[in-house]
Amino acid sequence: MCGMTPSSLPALAIQVVRIVAAAAACTLLAFAGTAADDPWRPYRVAIGRQCPAKHLEWLSPADLRDVIETYEASAAPRTHAAMSVAEAGRCATTMAGATCGNVAEIEAVRGAGELPALAASVCAAFVKCRGQSDCIAAEPPTTAPKH
Repeated sequence: MCGMTPSSLPALAIQVVRIVAAAAACTLLAFAGTAADDPWRPYRVAIGRQCPAKHLEWLSPADLRDVIETYEASAAPRTHAAMSVAEAGRCATTMAGATCGNVAEIEAVRGAGELPALAASVCAAFVKCRGQSDCIAAEPPTTAPKH
């Protein structure tokens, strides 16, 4: 290290660490987007308003999928169609998993102005969650209400 003294090495190391940390933070912020870019935010706000103590933000994608499918089956024809089109259009190349369909259909429900009704269905379907994907289902209703 040309011209470097042993006493200047710690200062150089600290400077390098700062530069690397700043670059990492900038990279994370570039990929994080804003709250407006988060498709889950309106859904989380809706369930947070209706049943905050249940912590249903911890539902597994599969458990949420079940509630969304039940909601879709009883939805008004235009909402049902919008949900089907949204999922098919957004998730046509998705091989497995429920998250793509969940997001697409939640956005379709939101677009139809029915997000509070979907949130009410989610709240009614579960007693509470104790942690991520550790949720207690409520007794299923005998018939799904029409929306």
